[in-house]
Amino acid sequence: MKRQLLSFVAALLYFGVFSQPVNEGNYLSLESATMVSSGNEVPFWIQMNQSGAIDGSDAFQQLFWLKWTRMPDEISSDKVKLSYGANVLGRLSENSAFQLNEYWGRLHYKNWYLHAGAKAEPVFANGLSLTNGNLFLSNNARPMPRIEFGTENFQPFKNGWLEKIAFDFQYAEFILLDDRYVNHAHLHHKKLNIIYSLAPRWSVSAGIDHWVFWGGTVPEIEGLYDFKMPGFEEYFRYILGRSGSSRTPPTDQGNVAGNQLGQYMVNVNHSGENFKLKFYWQHLWEDRSGMELQNIADGLWGIYWQKEPGHLLESMVVEYTNTRDQSGSYHMEPDPKRPGKLTGRGRDNYFNNSVYRSGFVSYGRMLGIPLFIPAINADGVSMGFPNTRLWAIHHGMGGWFAENLGWKSWLSYSKHYGQHGSEYPSPKTFFSMAAQMNYSLPQKPLVCSLKLAYDSGPLLDSAFGAELRLAFKISGKN
Repeated sequence: MKRQLLSFVAALLYFGVFSQPVNEGNYLSLESATMVSSGNEVPFWIQMNQSGAIDGSDAFQQLFWLKWTRMPDEISSDKVKLSYGANVLGRLSENSAFQLNEYWGRLHYKNWYLHAGAKAEPVFANGLSLTNGNLFLSNNARPMPRIEFGTENFQPFKNGWLEKIAFDFQYAEFILLDDRYVNHAHLHHKKLNIIYSLAPRWSVSAGIDHWVFWGGTVPEIEGLYDFKMPGFEEYFRYILGRSGSSRTPPTDQGNVAGNQLGQYMVNVNHSGENFKLKFYWQHLWEDRSGMELQNIADGLWGIYWQKEPGHLLESMVVEYTNTRDQSGSYHMEPDPKRPGKLTGRGRDNYFNNSVYRSGFVSYGRMLGIPLFIPAINADGVSMGFPNTRLWAIHHGMGGWFAENLGWKSWLSYSKHYGQHGSEYPSPKTFFSMAAQMNYSLPQKPLVCSLKLAYDSGPLLDSAFGAELRLAFKISGKN
């Protein structure tokens, strides 16, 4: 599968090099960063949401990036267009690495696209968000290669009130290349979002986001089940959320095949004369109880405000996240109020699974909200999240002091409770803050940034940290 994906990416790049017009846009970036921390770990707001590039366990490290992206001048057209890019990382630290973090190609036709390769997510809210606007898929972890097709802002209706309706759709299969508890597992993803224009300046959207871990080989655990999970022969059971066959573990036969999870997503957007406003709500679920909103208290609530560029305060985001309910503390256990009866559909234990024990991670980092920290065993393999019940409030701001001098700030506060059935003796409080200054040299494609960060609490080492980054950017035409 990996060889097929790389061949497909190469074919897309070949198509682009020999068939694209020569007036397409190019972008090249050479970057370096030096990081230092007073503790044993890099502070939260320096290491998180960095596409897994930073070694969080080394107090001093040096990083280098070479980033290249090519985008058509106009993507939505009647002609087939190609975009592609790469991101090469070199890191000097206790866990030094040289890796290809991004390698992707994408064909565009009208509002449709076909994608192959590993690519980071688009940055939301100017990088001020804790979650990048998505509980399940931020830029916290190293991008995973995938094959995907979809559409953006597709409007099938041209007349009447139906022309106000548009669709976003994604269908993807991810290839998991990191070392995991279940070897050679796959990750399926699909998302449907329906957008409706209420008025010239207002729109509302609602959608569903669905993920499934499937297939792979489970390490031998005496007496439990056969250890080769069904693969493509039961693909439709996985993607349709059907119960597992006799070849799956008993838990899958009584529930659904694979590790199924997802979220409901609602957005309200307003475009003012000189600002934009977005309200967003996401409700996560692990099983039917969550889909039926029994855990309605859990989810993400956020608001993002953005003004025209160049102001002292240009953008701001506020987010509240809660994962404490999990449909209750009982999962088919004796009901203390009714002797002899069972109760509960709870203990959803978000992003963990009894079979796919590595959890919702890529190369040891949470794919979504960074406050979920996985436990890593002696072999460097994630064994899931010991703490899945938390609440967090986050605030990010950014703007400009002058034409070439920008600023950003991040402030996060959270409380962590462990899991239902294995709660911490008392909640663990975590506080993290950071401030960043960016200076662009006049008439020069060089940007210098300095970030200072501080953590307090048991989630990571309490420490001060600093990052100095230089980015030399080149953009132009062929």
